[in-house]
Amino acid sequence: MRTPPRPLRAVLFDWDGTIVDSAEASFRCYVRLFESYGIPFDRERFQRTYSPDWYRTYTTLGLPKECWDEADARWLGFYAGEENVMLGGARAALERLQQAGMALGIVTSGNRARVAREIEGLRLRGLFGAVVSAEDVEKRKPDPEPIVRGLELLGVPAGEAAYVGDSPEDVDMARAAGVYVVGVPGPFPNREELKASAPDMVCDSLAAAVAALLLRGATGQ
Repeated sequence: MRTPPRPLRAVLFDWDGTIVDSAEASFRCYVRLFESYGIPFDRERFQRTYSPDWYRTYTTLGLPKECWDEADARWLGFYAGEENVMLGGARAALERLQQAGMALGIVTSGNRARVAREIEGLRLRGLFGAVVSAEDVEKRKPDPEPIVRGLELLGVPAGEAAYVGDSPEDVDMARAAGVYVVGVPGPFPNREELKASAPDMVCDSLAAAVAALLLRGATGQ
């Protein structure tokens, strides 16, 4: 197993399912969205079709491509009425990294306005030196472009950075970008797929991931 970089200067994070517990809210919004197009959607379909690239979900469920922009707007409208909740221990873990002098960033497939609103609402503004969202890149995960962009904004090379995410797409993106990748299974229905994607390290919580990064990144163990 690869050890974290030494020195470790930056840690970037996925947003949904890694810092924010948005799985149930996403499911409810998907139900409303697909019902508006006459497409049945239930837990089984959520389990079978979930991807951080929601266009894969649209494609699998047969939503015509000409409806995608409209569907995005509808989903965001539904989601705006949901409450944003951080995963347990996430705030303390982020603050611990900040106190250790790490540069922090967010790399997400989420909509820029939504993520910015959630960062503000959760009182995390100023914590992240880089926030890369769907509109900030031409290619989404698993392409490495979002992480490369985040590292450029932080001014940190890939060899001195780690990425923490909850999906196999996160792992593929981070690996392609050349950063150390930590998998933390979250509330979305992709836990087994995440483990199968073989991150450099798997931890059962964000707090555990941060503790391991600080310990091993500092000592090289």
